[in-house]
Amino acid sequence: MSIEPVTVRLLVALLGALVAVTAVAALLRRTSKNRMARVIASLVLVRARMWWAMCLVLLVARLAGPTGSVIVFALTSFFLLREFITMTPTRRGDHSVLFWVFFVILPLQYYFVAIGWYGMFIITIPVYAFLFIPIRAAIAGESERFLERTAKIQWGLMICVYCVAHAPALLQLDIPGHPGAGLRLLVFLAVVVQVCDLTRQLARHATGKRHPAPGVSASDLKLVALSLVAVALTAILLSWSVPFDIPRSVAMALLAASVGSGGSLCLRLIQWDRGRKGVVVTQTRPGMIERVIALCFAAPVFFHVTRYCLLARPLAGF
Repeated sequence: MSIEPVTVRLLVALLGALVAVTAVAALLRRTSKNRMARVIASLVLVRARMWWAMCLVLLVARLAGPTGSVIVFALTSFFLLREFITMTPTRRGDHSVLFWVFFVILPLQYYFVAIGWYGMFIITIPVYAFLFIPIRAAIAGESERFLERTAKIQWGLMICVYCVAHAPALLQLDIPGHPGAGLRLLVFLAVVVQVCDLTRQLARHATGKRHPAPGVSASDLKLVALSLVAVALTAILLSWSVPFDIPRSVAMALLAASVGSGGSLCLRLIQWDRGRKGVVVTQTRPGMIERVIALCFAAPVFFHVTRYCLLARPLAGF
């Protein structure tokens, strides 16, 4: 399957930037005598490894075609959902619900992506699955923490399946005059969201704020503002690769980064809520969810704003 020249240029630029960032961070961590510089370099290397994995996933998804990309992201959703479910303990009455979630609802959601059935894609989980989950849990007859248990499963399904499914849906957007723009839009989205997250973390480490408390403080707002400046500059640099002019590129990037920052805040509160009872990831060794939570939150907003307000045809499938 051929790849459009503009997409090739974008991928080459991205890979070149990754090589440079990885090399500089590795050299800094090995040779610097400043402890803070080594900590920051280690953080960048952790992110760089994730970016390499994301580039591989995106390339495989593009080369594998529409069906292959759906399978790749369906597997991603499966492992994300499994990690999310481990954050809180489950009871025996939840096992049948989880079976339906993992082996019926998740594949069904991606099946609708694969066949381009937009209507069912956007309502299956928020409507039918949200109603089915508590009903099926109620049939099991376990009332202890019923609301908490069903809400947890619904949250996991929404974030790890519904939100992630917008990535392959974005790949399938049919934008007149811009063949193959879906992959470039997905790369654009991933880059601006990750730049926002990394800038905020680097600034937090540089200012000595290692373990943020729940909620939003004045210092958090300053870090967010700084990260949004970095996002705007990144959007300007990447505007040539997407079907936006520069102002719209910046607007879309700021929208995605803002929603993604909200997702990171939500995960922080979930971690504080669960304490040490579940899987609590750290700043230096983040779990899979912490690596992609911002992208999970940003993907649906970016997809629907792009589709409805800017580029795509409302009645032409995806």
